[in-house]
Amino acid sequence: MAPNLMDRRSFVGATAAAAIAGLAGCNAVQDDPKTLDYAAADPWPSTKDGQREVMLLGTSHLAQTPEDTQNAYALDAGNVLGEQRQRELETLTDRLAAWDPDRIAVEHVASEQSIVDRAYTAYTTDNETIDTVSGWDRDRSDEIIQVGFRLADKLGHDSVAAVDYYQRLDALLTEEEKQQLSGSLQSLLIKPDSVQYPISDIGETVEQEQQRLNEGSLLEHYKRLNMLNSESSVWQNDQQLYATAFENSDPGEYTMVKLMTAWTQRNLRIASNIWNVPNADDQRTLVIYGSSHVPQLGQILTGSPMMSPVSPLPYLDG
Repeated sequence: MAPNLMDRRSFVGATAAAAIAGLAGCNAVQDDPKTLDYAAADPWPSTKDGQREVMLLGTSHLAQTPEDTQNAYALDAGNVLGEQRQRELETLTDRLAAWDPDRIAVEHVASEQSIVDRAYTAYTTDNETIDTVSGWDRDRSDEIIQVGFRLADKLGHDSVAAVDYYQRLDALLTEEEKQQLSGSLQSLLIKPDSVQYPISDIGETVEQEQQRLNEGSLLEHYKRLNMLNSESSVWQNDQQLYATAFENSDPGEYTMVKLMTAWTQRNLRIASNIWNVPNADDQRTLVIYGSSHVPQLGQILTGSPMMSPVSPLPYLDG
């Protein structure tokens, strides 16, 4: 590491080991879909013969609130278990069911597939027992249950695939490099007024989406989360990681590039699981993931010869 790098740039924190994780918050938000063109927002290629179709549904973490997580993109979805949100989730999953996927995949570590199997069995047989499943610690309002399990049950599936590979953004830093970090999550973020190139303000983006979510439906929220054109703010997580990595590197010194490397490595492993976990004859897999993962997962799947990413927007739009 360049000896003056940290002093010169006052980069990120001793608490960054925890704070860095908040940047890869998994969900990002987008402008009002009423003002946007869905067709222009779908960047995915046409599926070729022999490829498995993978619908990538970006989601926010419905069980999180800004008060209980370091996720910089955290939103409060309100009373997810209340009557209004439950009706909205029924509408959401009814529309997704129209795609008729063979398999539902969710953001739970693949090594705990047996736990997911037990939880899903409890959900489909006696929903009240799900909290007693050994090893299962998901809140009932979690999107894995409210979207993933609900949709799989609606389609009559026997199981739900766990495809996550969890890895912190600082996973590739040495202990010495971690010790040299100082500051907080806020010092990690590149401020729009500190650079000449365009970059979004995470705080403003989240504040705007929180207001829309307070006033509107989960269906409209999911439409905004899944607008993936080049102008979409769903790219905000990757843009912040690129800016952080490049602004805090010098020729021959690429310590902070390891943040983006770790993020990409995690998404590559998730994509590998998306291919390997479903049954070989499954032709359609619907993946429910924190929306910040979706841009890079889409790029990886687009580059793979065996899978083709699919946008959920035509189905969400009814």
